[in-house]
Amino acid sequence: MGVAVAAIGSGVLAADVLSQIGVTPAAAKEAVGSIINAGIMNPGLSSTAFKLLPPSARADAATAGVAWLKAYAASPEFKEQYAKIRANHRPQAPTFEGTPEEELKKAADEQAQQAEESKKALASLPPDQRKQIEDAIKQAQDTVAKMDTPEVRKSRLEAIKAKRDEETREYQKALSDWQRDFPENPNGAIARRLREFLAASADVDFNAKLRPEDGRMLFENSTYQNKPAPWKLCYRAGKEATAAARAAVQAWLTELGQ
Repeated sequence: MGVAVAAIGSGVLAADVLSQIGVTPAAAKEAVGSIINAGIMNPGLSSTAFKLLPPSARADAATAGVAWLKAYAASPEFKEQYAKIRANHRPQAPTFEGTPEEELKKAADEQAQQAEESKKALASLPPDQRKQIEDAIKQAQDTVAKMDTPEVRKSRLEAIKAKRDEETREYQKALSDWQRDFPENPNGAIARRLREFLAASADVDFNAKLRPEDGRMLFENSTYQNKPAPWKLCYRAGKEATAAARAAVQAWLTELGQ
């Protein structure tokens, strides 16, 4: 599929080129959704036919891919797809049952109820076992009673309030991040992925050497071998295709005012 897909995560080519290399529009659109959703990656589209193209044809395909992507990103279909992705990423606001004081009382009531249920369960036990468990329950109740002081109740209430405040702060932070990463206008999310592609493809060494190992081709340079998948995708696509995709993406970002 080549670097045109990587232009927004791993590429999509113009409709006629999609047909030429055996990629359906549905698969290409799904790939776009995956990239918008999760970031720059290889969405698994076939690249066999793309690799068979000569370098100049790969460059043309990459340019055509960005053109297709721009057209699709402006379509109602993409806007609907994006709206679903955005909704799926929206963080859930924390929910609290009652006031902190009511939560504290509920916890105390539940503890008392559990103690009563334990007492009732004792009736079914043999006498020799019952005495041992009765002693354990009484000891636990005595401990609870000693701890049930105004100071302890105040401390537990403050802990409940602090926990609620922390959950609220975490939600507000998550909501802010969501609004930044998935703004209502999809152009912001598109620009974010385009910038990710430019960053990933900025330092690809197209002269890097490969070596065979266990049926695979690995980079001789271990640093390159540890590079992320988009970097390697650009390497496999080639210098011409990567340069063409970068130029088209930079032009698109300019149009988006980014």
